[in-house]
Amino acid sequence: MVLRKILFQCKLLVACAALVGVIIAGALSDHTFSGRGLHRIAIEGLSSDGWIGPEARFSVSGFMSGLNSLYLSFNPDRPGVAERPRVAVRLCNSAEREVIITSSEPLQFRIPSDCSPLQFAVRGLNAFSPVNERDNRVLSVQLQSMRIALPGGVPLVSFDRMAAVVFVVVSLVVLAMVIAVQSNVSPWIPGIVMLGAVVATGCATDLDFNRIAPCAIFVVSVLFGVALYHSPIKEDRPSAAPAGVVAFAAFVVGTILRLYGITFGLPANFHPDEVPKVNAIMRMVDSGTLNPNYFLHPSLLLYTAYGTNTVLHWLGIEGAFRDTAFLAGRLVSATAGALSIVWTYHIGRRLFSGGVGALAATLLAVFPLHVTCSRYLKEDALLTFVVLSCVLVTIIAVQSGRKWMVLVAGLLAGCTAGTKYSGILMAVVPAMTPWMVSRSWKPDVRWLPWAIVAALVAPVGFLVTTPYALYNFAKFAHDFGAESRHMRTGHTVSITAWSQLWMYHFWRSIWPGTSGLVAVTGVAALGFLTRRARVSDLMIVGLVLLFYLPAEYVKAKPAPQPERYIVPCLPFVAIAIAELFRAICAWGRTYRVLVVAFAAGCLLAPLYRTVTLAQDIRDDTRVQMARWVKETVPPGAKVLMDWKPYCPNLGGEPYNVEHIPRAEIVQSLDVERLRRSGADYLILSSLFYNRYFSQPDAQPFIRQRFREVFERVPVMKQFEASSGTYGFHNPTITLFSLKPDDFARLQAERDQKRRGEIAQTTNDVRAQARW
Repeated sequence: MVLRKILFQCKLLVACAALVGVIIAGALSDHTFSGRGLHRIAIEGLSSDGWIGPEARFSVSGFMSGLNSLYLSFNPDRPGVAERPRVAVRLCNSAEREVIITSSEPLQFRIPSDCSPLQFAVRGLNAFSPVNERDNRVLSVQLQSMRIALPGGVPLVSFDRMAAVVFVVVSLVVLAMVIAVQSNVSPWIPGIVMLGAVVATGCATDLDFNRIAPCAIFVVSVLFGVALYHSPIKEDRPSAAPAGVVAFAAFVVGTILRLYGITFGLPANFHPDEVPKVNAIMRMVDSGTLNPNYFLHPSLLLYTAYGTNTVLHWLGIEGAFRDTAFLAGRLVSATAGALSIVWTYHIGRRLFSGGVGALAATLLAVFPLHVTCSRYLKEDALLTFVVLSCVLVTIIAVQSGRKWMVLVAGLLAGCTAGTKYSGILMAVVPAMTPWMVSRSWKPDVRWLPWAIVAALVAPVGFLVTTPYALYNFAKFAHDFGAESRHMRTGHTVSITAWSQLWMYHFWRSIWPGTSGLVAVTGVAALGFLTRRARVSDLMIVGLVLLFYLPAEYVKAKPAPQPERYIVPCLPFVAIAIAELFRAICAWGRTYRVLVVAFAAGCLLAPLYRTVTLAQDIRDDTRVQMARWVKETVPPGAKVLMDWKPYCPNLGGEPYNVEHIPRAEIVQSLDVERLRRSGADYLILSSLFYNRYFSQPDAQPFIRQRFREVFERVPVMKQFEASSGTYGFHNPTITLFSLKPDDFARLQAERDQKRRGEIAQTTNDVRAQARW
């Protein structure tokens, strides 16, 4: 009887959840656009202040056609012009509808069937030129807002979006009820609470579907991991001997992956952040001291790269010291990345089992994000290695009872800060040893003095690795302050944690940096460990949060590779996944078969991505474009380019190459200004412009400027890698012609396309601009 009652409650709550899901699908949909929102859907012809030129085109997806209506609101006033604006509006392939704008009341246009995504155009019928002499635009009407909805005011979203929301809402309710039954709580309580939370989220009008989706996936994954836990059962630990063999194989494969293509772009400098590091190394060489006179980052990476470069020259490597310094620094990162695989194995083995360590090491060996960061002269791979070293020494100290090793862990925590300033957070690890030993909330008082001293010696480790922070304190204070302000104010745009619901790095870093399957499994594993709540479990969860939360909190998430900020999380996510699989295997033989299949997927998905990225490393798109230009473009041509590291290296002669100053790139890309520039060609890299489309809350007028360049400036050639752009590899490189004849030809094609005589212009064919 009790079981029937519980089942009835579950069915009722699930039915309610499905109904709520349909409503929430519409409520969460971003169906009203105004201000900046209009520029997210504008393809062409919309100015930053909302004015439409001769014609503007828009595209919106995620809504069901045939039932919804489009509501457009225009400003009826035009400065200096008495005549009311007249426009023609066309939805998809339907006939144009001419209207005279007499008020700002929304005009309704029924969306025809087979119009998904919704594409509509607004064409001015009585354009005018503003009386302002500094404004040379041809304007038609000012668009104030756009809304998609049923006549009742709520939009009907597409079936795929509706199904996704229903799935998430039902999953949340079902998982909440499962956890409640496990905990001997009535399923009504968590089910109703979860439904209330979902309804409250749907009523929050400042949230849109694209922002809420990552959060929903994250919450469902966590609850799924929590629901997987049930009463403890006896778990046998397999022998570590075969695990050691697997870990060694992972180390070998991981080393090969990290060394492959490590010379990419050399002698050109395709990674702009590597140049300041080499400049600092050369200052030490020239001065004959270890003072880098550079403290935007600590000095451990500089010293290890300097030492490695010296050894390479002792071994007879050819080339100037500066030229080989790039390779030496990359070798430091590759070595640290490969050793991190070994350290991950030992941490997993000591905390859980040899099998856990071996699987975690194998996962880390193939993660695309970790492999990519291990090829750069940057701090992230070295930081992760020192973090793992500190954690491993702390675990050995606790398990062996050697209190003096806690001091070594404290020094390593300081060395972590000597790799990257945020590494000082690692001081909390040796400081927690009294609680790790007691395995309770009450610390072991015998370890307290050692933990306190370990925290106090952490600054010593920092000063050992960055000694001139003390000897050259004025420069250190200046650079450290600049880096601190950068974290507080942001990079290209300021991205706050709450604006992305703390999901920025989950969705944009962990998901593409490991694969979607691994990201979801990793979050579920963290939920599982949190529910089980052993000391080793909470240690892994805490270490992930230790680096994830600060990376989310700071406003600086610098494109094109903001994902590098969470690289230290990856080994611990891999350990969590491996332990989840081990725990499920203990349930029985059937579960072992499922785990093996799932583990294979978690390995193959990132491995495939890593291998495909590696295939495109050696022949970077910038190299391909440089080769094509030298074979095709006549000598003596003047070529404009955006930021130098992101563009091809044409080697000077026989071309007149002019790199637009970085601060002036956006304003220089005005189409009319390009016409009058006197240059023959323009080269743009997606590493520069894509940040204005991939990063949230970028200024819409900048996005519009790049759209207009790709629409109105003739494209000659474009190179993009089959594996896409990742990190600082293989940007999409586009070559434009700035010659008058080519401008005239393209304009004629655009006129033909507007009249329906052709389907695509040559720009549409040659350039695939993915906004």
